[in-house]
Amino acid sequence: MLGFLLVGGLLLACSAQPLSAYHSVQLTLDRQAILVHLSNRETPSQLLLKNLPTESSLAPGLSYHPQRFELVRVSPDGRHAAFSTADHHVLVGLLDLATMKIREIDVITEGDMVAFHWTTDGRMLVYEYIPASGYRRVKGYDIESRERLVVPRTERKSAIHVTFENWGPRPHEVILRVTDIHSNEHRTETVTLIPHQR
Repeated sequence: MLGFLLVGGLLLACSAQPLSAYHSVQLTLDRQAILVHLSNRETPSQLLLKNLPTESSLAPGLSYHPQRFELVRVSPDGRHAAFSTADHHVLVGLLDLATMKIREIDVITEGDMVAFHWTTDGRMLVYEYIPASGYRRVKGYDIESRERLVVPRTERKSAIHVTFENWGPRPHEVILRVTDIHSNEHRTETVTLIPHQR
C-alpha cells in the first residue's frame, strides 16, 4: 500500500496529466493511433493516423503526410484531447472524446510541438511550439468560441524564446516566460491572447 501511495505521490509531483475517470486515453506503441477507453465499453474507440485529413482546412492547398502522432493531452474535464502529428507540416488537432470527431486548430510548418497546457475547466488550450526559426513560441485556442489565439505583437527582439509559465486571472490571459537567446536573461510577461487575424 505504501508503494502505491509513493507512486501516486510521484505522479502528482511530476504533474501527470489529469485524466477523467470517464476516459482513458493513450497512444499505441507505434504511435499510429490514439485509443480512447470508455468506462461503459470493453473495446476502445480509436483515431487512426491514416484517417486524419490529408489537406489542411486552415491552409488550403497544404497537404499532410503524418508519420506518427507526437503529443496527446486530455482536458481536465475529460471532454477533449489535444494532439499533434510528426510531419513537415504538423497538424495540431482537437479530438472530441464522446463523438471521436476531430477539429484542426492549427498547422505548424517545418516545426515541432513542445507541450499542451489546459485551463482547469477545459475551456482553453495553450500550446508551445518551435517554428522554422528555431525560437519557441506560444499560441492558444478557445474551445467554445473556436477562436485561434496568438500573443499580441510587441516591440521585442526576434532572438527570444517565449514559453508558457501559468494562467492569468482573466479570460485568455497567460503569464509567459521570455528568454533572450544571446544574453540568457529571463523575464515574465502577462499578456492577453488575441484572435488570430487571417
